Amino acid sequence: IFEIINEPFTEKLKEIARETSELAKDMHSMFGKHTLNVSALAASVDTDLASGVEPASLLAGLRDTLRGVVAQMEQDTNTLLTLSHKDSLTGLANRRAFDIFLGDAIERWKQSKTPVSLIMFDIDHFKMFNDTYGHLVGAQILQSMGAQIQRISTSLGREKSSSLAARYGGEEFALILCGDAVSRAELIADNLRKTVQKTSLSFRDANNAVVESGLRVTVSVGVSYLWSGWKGAYQTNLIDTTDKALYFAKHNGRNRTACCYAEKDPPYEVISHD
Repeated sequence: IFEIINEPFTEKLKEIARETSELAKDMHSMFGKHTLNVSALAASVDTDLASGVEPASLLAGLRDTLRGVVAQMEQDTNTLLTLSHKDSLTGLANRRAFDIFLGDAIERWKQSKTPVSLIMFDIDHFKMFNDTYGHLVGAQILQSMGAQIQRISTSLGREKSSSLAARYGGEEFALILCGDAVSRAELIADNLRKTVQKTSLSFRDANNAVVESGLRVTVSVGVSYLWSGWKGAYQTNLIDTTDKALYFAKHNGRNRTACCYAEKDPPYEVISHD
């Protein structure tokens, strides 16, 4: 029983370890390159001094070279910052970026009342797919799901809205909506659910050969809105109510969209299913 309860947390720890490992490799590669460049520069200075190059001329060249090294280090640092906010498997924002974006959105809501909504999606029976077809197919399912959520987020960027598509953890994804799109949050959520349901998936092995085709997955979806009645702990409350709406959808049959209306009693309602 302990192993069953502990499995989701073990998988999340593995994901964190994988992302940390990938980031560490990138850091080692980038900063190792700079170490080699500086070492080569020092050797070049020694050679020039030994050959009688005028110190003033040497200093001018050294200054220009160091400017280039510093500029490259700044660029690489920004690249690492971007990588640290991305999920390495799907390319979506990771949990760290999710928390930052949602916190900023809530601060804007406090100042200007720009509406905020959160949508969370969870792949139904994902463990069964992993156990039946293997983790390689499971990873491709996650990538397909991530791509579909990202397309929605990108399209919203052309409106008077801002959004963030993120992998929240494991097989759970999130879409934060701010601005005009919030009024259509339930429609956006359910359209994605229907799109996922209709999508026929093909999966390939490490040699790019098709191992499965015609597979279909479904998702359960939860939607919630930022509510002034919470009077604090807004980020925690928004995540909690959305997550509970998602599991309300699961407990009522899966492949459903459920919404939390925090001001109502009872607050949870299934709004769409096939």
